[in-house]
Amino acid sequence: MDLVILLLLFINGHFELPFPLPGKKLNNPLALLLILFFLRGVLNTPFRDRQLAKLEKLLTSQPDRTYFFVLLFTIEIGLQIMWFAYPLEFLWNLNAEQGYGTQFSVIQLYILGLVVMMTAWADCGSNADWKDKLPWYLVASVYFFIGLDDCIAIHENLIFWSQNIIPDSTTFHFIHEWLWFYGPVALVVVVFLSRFFLKKFLYSPAIIVTMFVALMFWISVLLLEGLAKNIVDPLGVDYGRILIGIEEGSEMIGATLFMLGFSKHLKNILEGKKAITKSS
Repeated sequence: MDLVILLLLFINGHFELPFPLPGKKLNNPLALLLILFFLRGVLNTPFRDRQLAKLEKLLTSQPDRTYFFVLLFTIEIGLQIMWFAYPLEFLWNLNAEQGYGTQFSVIQLYILGLVVMMTAWADCGSNADWKDKLPWYLVASVYFFIGLDDCIAIHENLIFWSQNIIPDSTTFHFIHEWLWFYGPVALVVVVFLSRFFLKKFLYSPAIIVTMFVALMFWISVLLLEGLAKNIVDPLGVDYGRILIGIEEGSEMIGATLFMLGFSKHLKNILEGKKAITKSS
């Protein structure tokens, strides 16, 4: 059934279907699919266990792990190539909410959120106190929310809303308006993630470096957004296209690196448990 829905979403991106899909605005069908998939996992324990076991194997077993991350980076490079090769093709537009780039990013962030939750269960144990699991769940919620935002463009609505509320403020509208709302929250999130990474991954320099490089990629996205409206965009379409490519690419690469780091920690935990089992 899930594959059928995905096929309908793909076809709907190319043709106007003769019957309505639930919520054609932006990527509402994709958001609905992911939410239903999540709820099915919550309610159907055997289904959840099967899917998470597949994901765990993909992320922690060789050569599956290598193939998976090579595939992610290959897709990201391919999306960049298609964006610059076909800049007028809507579906290859990395800045379009219904484009292939956004859909890939949304699914990637959804998987990343699941990986964080899986790692939390392995790290804390299923019977851990909420105070131990809560930081992990907050991290996962960051990725889930950003994916949802990419999917249905919450930040775009903030732009329209602020333009109606404060239409004549030159200072406020100098940058993309959503940055005024998301900027302070992003600062708190950066501090929170930095502390979390240092607390959980200090044992592994490789994971720490991976996580902070990923975080730098995501911070660069905010900085580029700040430069876009009144600095880069006035220079012309070509400069704007380059900025979009760098910005969206940084978000995708950052998400992949986050996933790489969390899955490495998960892999270390599982290998440690296996070693203890063998020694006993």
